[in-house]
Amino acid sequence: MSRKKKNRDEDQVDRGRSIGGIIALVIFLAVVIGIGSLIMKGINKVNYYKNFNEAYKPGDDTQIEFTIKRGESYNSFAERLMVEGVIEDKDIFIMKTKLLGLGPSYQAGDFVLSPSMTMEEIMAQLQDAHRETVRFTIPEGYTIVQTAEKLAADGFISSPESFYDALENYNSDFHWFLLDLEEQYQDPQKKISAVVNKYEGFLFPDTYEIYKGSGPKIIIGKFFDRFEQIFTDEMKDAMDERGLTVQEVVTIASLIERECRDDAERPLVASVIYNRLEQDMNLELDCAIQYILGDPKVGLTYSDLEIESPYNVYQNKGLPPGPIASPGLASIKAALFPEDTKYLYYVLKSQSAVTHNFAETYKEFLKYKDQYKATP
Repeated sequence: MSRKKKNRDEDQVDRGRSIGGIIALVIFLAVVIGIGSLIMKGINKVNYYKNFNEAYKPGDDTQIEFTIKRGESYNSFAERLMVEGVIEDKDIFIMKTKLLGLGPSYQAGDFVLSPSMTMEEIMAQLQDAHRETVRFTIPEGYTIVQTAEKLAADGFISSPESFYDALENYNSDFHWFLLDLEEQYQDPQKKISAVVNKYEGFLFPDTYEIYKGSGPKIIIGKFFDRFEQIFTDEMKDAMDERGLTVQEVVTIASLIERECRDDAERPLVASVIYNRLEQDMNLELDCAIQYILGDPKVGLTYSDLEIESPYNVYQNKGLPPGPIASPGLASIKAALFPEDTKYLYYVLKSQSAVTHNFAETYKEFLKYKDQYKATP
């Protein structure tokens, strides 16, 4: 080998070593910088974690009503604390909870929190749900407006408007049945917005126990939690088999609720509704007209039946655009599991009765109608 070739080979080796060294140095520096960044992030997180006096928004005294459900894990409600704007970082809350062993200490209940509270204050409050409780009852067939007015009259909320405002701003992401509700119309009396009206039918009527001083948001959450509890997987399957949305199911159930006072007859009334829909007949239900009027009338007039409204099922085919009241469990079950009949009509047996005569033909319907008119 010539001396010149040997020198060239040695130069190439030296250059290769130099380039390799540079690459190694670059990789080393990148690793050091990456590790340093992670360390700094870790230090910052640990520092924040250690600081029990840190608040998400120290100057923000907004009152946020918050509920921990029975059996709910702290991983679950930590996510909601962050979504509701009480804390900035759910991981910090979870990490502190684990380190301090607070998991079993958190209590199911209703709380009023604020982003101005420190993490320590929030954790302390979530461990103390022992407060005086009060009970209230919402009857079956109540509307949103009736519900809000009753709660206000009984002193559970400051005003119906505070209830409407809480519904307007309610975070529906945590309830499956609220995710696809369609916002279409205001109520016929225009007392609530279209946003609020889309929740019509879902304030499940029942007796509730709440902590004294609970605000409208917590009360609304109770309604929705109960609806989710009573709407079983079997009912979801029946809904899917019929090709209905949950809003359509509750709409049908609300019509049954307002048309019928005898639980045994609810599946029969449901069969009439389905049979008329299948035959493309107008539903012609008085309860929908009463909903439009707002103040119930003893007897409807022909002019009442001609009111222009999307809820007028005398004038419009199909279902009204949404529920007209909050149905009870018996009506919801009837909407999902109707009797198999050929009935197309029903009439009260007498003017003082609560049960009906059911008819398959118009001729039979007229006979029962005459009997009804002849009674005192």
